[in-house]
Amino acid sequence: MSSRLVVPDRRAELKARHREAILDAADALIRERGKPQFSVDELAVRADVSRRTVFNHFSSLDDVLMTTCTRLLSDVVNDFRAATQTAPAADGSLVALFDEITSAVRAIDLPTVVAYLWGVLAEERENARSPHALSDVFTRATEQLSLEIADRNPAIDGFEVAILLSSVMNGVAVVSGHWITRTGGLLDESSRIVWDDLVDRLIASIRAGYPAGS
Repeated sequence: MSSRLVVPDRRAELKARHREAILDAADALIRERGKPQFSVDELAVRADVSRRTVFNHFSSLDDVLMTTCTRLLSDVVNDFRAATQTAPAADGSLVALFDEITSAVRAIDLPTVVAYLWGVLAEERENARSPHALSDVFTRATEQLSLEIADRNPAIDGFEVAILLSSVMNGVAVVSGHWITRTGGLLDESSRIVWDDLVDRLIASIRAGYPAGS
């Protein structure tokens, strides 16, 4: 009886390892080449699995790429969560909550994330499958964070939290588009200065809608 319990666990563990190996390999190839230009066979070799194993876990190479983006998005959400949780809870005002959220935006290395996602999602643009893919990424991040931030700030109406967070994250998506247009998504000191300037302008613009008495 115990052996029947152990075998499925080992199989599940092996499947999980293979899946992570495939995603790790895709991530490594994207970072090395600057874009998702590799075949399933190349991916399988890098992950040290068979081609068949890749398709046991993912329906296509596109599925691998979008899952890799989703995994990165989860890391961003975790970074955002950690940045907000290290600060004391807001004092019940939208101004304090706004400061908490924007401090987290500044604390996260978003240019690296945006450049990575843009390189992957360029394939989507060329094939006209997802022209708003980058904006969709930030929308998903907003959905994951709204409820958690509302729970941490019970004195503020949940609807107000959602509106404020949406304003910031939608703004970050706009900043990302302008940043890519101006820098080509290249990461260097000058492009990071451009990013910081755009974020400062975004925060100043949104802050004007939340006067000190809110």
